[in-house]
Parts: sequence; C-alpha cells; structure tokens
Amino acid sequence: MKKLIIYTLAFLLFSCKKEGGEPVLTGFEAAMLHSSTTDVLLTSTDRKSLALQLVWDESNLTSAQPIAPSTLQHTVEFAAEATFAVIAKKSEQVAPSLSYTHEQLNSLVTAMGFEPGKKKTLYARVSTRLARNVDVVYSNVIAIAVTAYEPIVDAQYLYMANKELTQFPWKICSRKEDGFYDGFVQVDQWFNFYLTNEESANASVIYGSYPLEGSQYILYSGDDRWNSWTSNGGYLYLTADVNKLSWKETVVESLSVTGDFNGWSASATPMTYDKTEKLWKATITNTVAEQWGIKVLINGSWTWFFGAAEEAGTCHLYTADASGFVYDKIGTHTLVLDLSDPKAFKYWVQ
Repeated sequence: MKKLIIYTLAFLLFSCKKEGGEPVLTGFEAAMLHSSTTDVLLTSTDRKSLALQLVWDESNLTSAQPIAPSTLQHTVEFAAEATFAVIAKKSEQVAPSLSYTHEQLNSLVTAMGFEPGKKKTLYARVSTRLARNVDVVYSNVIAIAVTAYEPIVDAQYLYMANKELTQFPWKICSRKEDGFYDGFVQVDQWFNFYLTNEESANASVIYGSYPLEGSQYILYSGDDRWNSWTSNGGYLYLTADVNKLSWKETVVESLSVTGDFNGWSASATPMTYDKTEKLWKATITNTVAEQWGIKVLINGSWTWFFGAAEEAGTCHLYTADASGFVYDKIGTHTLVLDLSDPKAFKYWVQ
C-alpha cells in the first residue's frame, strides 16, 4: 500500500488537472535544517549527555489524494567537506530530527579522521526523496565546528551484576578491544541485572536498559536507567555492543563433544552442566588418541563451536571452520570445560 501511494504521488506530481493546468500535488520542497549548536567541544566526562541535535522542517504537501505521513524519506548526510564529494555517514530518519550524545558524535567524527583536541568542521545536510522517479532535494548545509576527545579504552570486562549491585557472578569480555563483549552466563528466569565496567556498586559505567517500554535490549547508563532483565532462565550466550548500545542473548540448549571416537556425531556425547562448580562435563571413551582433535558443538551447530587455541588447555569460540582442540587420552576419561572466564575458555581431562 505504501509503495502504491508513493507511486501515485510521483505520478500526480507531474500530472495536471484537466482544467487550468495546475498540478494536483504541491509543496514538495527541500527541508530547512537547523542545529542546536554550531560549535561542539566533546568531552569524555559528558559522554552520555546530549551534544548535538539536528531538526528540519518538512515539506507541507497538499494533494487531492490522501497522503501517507511517511511519504517523504529523509536521510541525514555528514561529510568532512562542504561539497559532500565523499559522504562519510548516512542516517535514514522517520522523524524530522536526529540527536547525538558526546560519545556517539565522538565516534562519528573520529571515524572520519578528526584528531582529538583539534577543532575541525563537520558538514551536515538532509536529502529528501518523494519517489524513485522524482529527483532528491537537498536542504541547506550546516557547518559544525567539532573538537573530538581521545576515545576511552574499553574495559577488558563488563561484569553482570544483580539488581542490588552487590554480587557480580558473571563477566563478559571484549576480545578484540573494539567495544563488543561476549561470554556465557547461567541465570534464573526473569533475572534482573546491570552490566558494569568494575565489580563495584560505584563503577564509573553502569549499563541498564532505557527507561521506556520495549527497550529491553538497549544499553543505557543514565541515572534514570531501568535494570536489564532476561526472560530466558538457564545457560545463555550474552553479547553487548557499547558502540551500538545494545545487547543480545542466545539460549544454549546443549553442548556436545564430537570427534573420531563417536564418528563425529553432533549428539552422541552430550555434556552436562554442574551449577555449583560452573563446569561442563562429558565422559569420553576411545581406543586411540584423537587424530584431528575434538570439538564441542553449541546447540549441535557445526558453525558455532569450541575448537583449537594457541595455548595448551584453552579453546576458542568459532563461527567458521576451524580445527578441533587436542585430546590425546586413551580409555575412559571425563572432559571438563570451564567457560566462566570469557577471556580464556579452558578445558582439561580427568
């Protein structure tokens, strides 16, 4: 229906009434862009505070036919040059406004090559489209002087704290120090939690959820934050992206060991979880050492598993083809997997 309305409007834009020759649709014009400021000094201490807000006036379309509110498609464009020869960032918007915190704007401009501590001009404009066969129109260009700050080095871990911030039973880590954290946790259903950068109620960064219904998976560190929660009790794979300010959870339904000893079966040798010790265990019986090592599959998947690592006694989490980790025991033994420290997944044989 939306496409039909847009195509109809596009046709009407170039159509005329039978009498008088006047266009049926009028008012499609370039937006007028406004900025809350034209000089921004970004600081790490105010990283969660509002730094910049862009607002624009929409066209006042009039037509003999009904017009959908979302007919106009707005895209905010950023560039380092007033000519916009190279567009560094595009952001499609439904509402006629766009806001950035100090942290978000700092990430944007540093990715464009802005040097910390040096003022440089950021250019912004709004492109508006009515329909595919109608030319895009551009707003006025806003020049914003921005002084970036040295990005804060992310903490090695984010700690999963209870609602009272008195216990920190789990942690997830940023393996590549890029703001993306992951790890495994075991919690009760409807567990309420926060993610902190320190094991302390006085941590400098405490992430909860945004205080609005439907914002469960948004990371938010404001003083008015709600706690985060999960409706999935049990063993979970947790990820958090502090760049996108979001988190996700995946239920781990099973871990299973596979290798030559069981014909590389994805289900023949399941592991069991010991809640008290926080360890996974499985009994393995073989007559020769594993030539290709073994793998531990997650949810029976061949593209999500634990395999070889550089250090003895450790294994890596993979989502693509990789070798199995060393298993040279012969006879009946217990394989133990410790995933409590996401920085180094460990295993040993008893």
